[in-house]
Amino acid sequence: MPLTLQQLRTFERIARLGSFRSAADHLGLTQPSVSQRIRELENELGTQLFVRRGPQLSLTVEGHTLIEYADRMLDTAGEIVDRFRSRDPLKGTLRLGLSESFALICLTDLLKRLEGRYPDLKASVHVGDTGAVSALLNERKLDIAVVSEPVVEPHVHARPIGTNQLGWVASARFDIAQTVLSPQDLARHHLIISPPTARLHLTATSWFAQGGATPTRVSTCNSLSVTVLSILEGLGIGLVPIRVMQEEIARGKARQIPTAPQVPGHRVSLCYQASEFGPSLTSVLDIIRELIVQHRLFV
Repeated sequence: MPLTLQQLRTFERIARLGSFRSAADHLGLTQPSVSQRIRELENELGTQLFVRRGPQLSLTVEGHTLIEYADRMLDTAGEIVDRFRSRDPLKGTLRLGLSESFALICLTDLLKRLEGRYPDLKASVHVGDTGAVSALLNERKLDIAVVSEPVVEPHVHARPIGTNQLGWVASARFDIAQTVLSPQDLARHHLIISPPTARLHLTATSWFAQGGATPTRVSTCNSLSVTVLSILEGLGIGLVPIRVMQEEIARGKARQIPTAPQVPGHRVSLCYQASEFGPSLTSVLDIIRELIVQHRLFV
């Protein structure tokens, strides 16, 4: 017979209360039923869990080991029931999906604020591009997400929160003679852009297509932070959110290349599962909005 939560709960009550009779009274069971559950548990684990010395009952070494596992599993089971009965994503694990721009600039502050308000909350963070985060939202695998140009189904609500300004950026050492570059001018250089699953990839290819240009050398990178490092090392010219490189530009380590036409920005939305909307979710949405304003992430 497979191990069950009922067996673990019975074992935990005996260990805590000190007797089969007390556990039976607490659980509303007969003493024979309690004994049967423990026999089944011991048979499944292949070990003895209790030692009787007259009226005294004590845990074996294996019993002491099991109580730690039992506590964790019973706590998790309780969290599961509480989470789904309340439909509150802040009870248990909050599943966050984030654009890399938000993650690089705001994630640590977000986690600190959540820790301050909800000390028992656990977070599962997925940092990804538009396609990946939208898919996870649609599959109900995320509770909340900050995503550019989301493509979401009706059960996901999307609230616009600003525009992510984009631009072509190069190392300050990069030698470019022209003052303003057209798509034809830029197409002759080594370019670094996001892969096809990212909305940024479509923006880059559309910008060149509308300018009647075809880049001759394009590399792709699915990590914005690695793209930034590659730009700073002078490996190529990258299309990136300007806010992410604002400090490097201000320090003279990188420069934004003026282009005509300009690259259109991405509309960013705060997305969440409609079925989970309530006071707790609203508080997280408010924290995210506050951080976006504080860090001037979007316009």
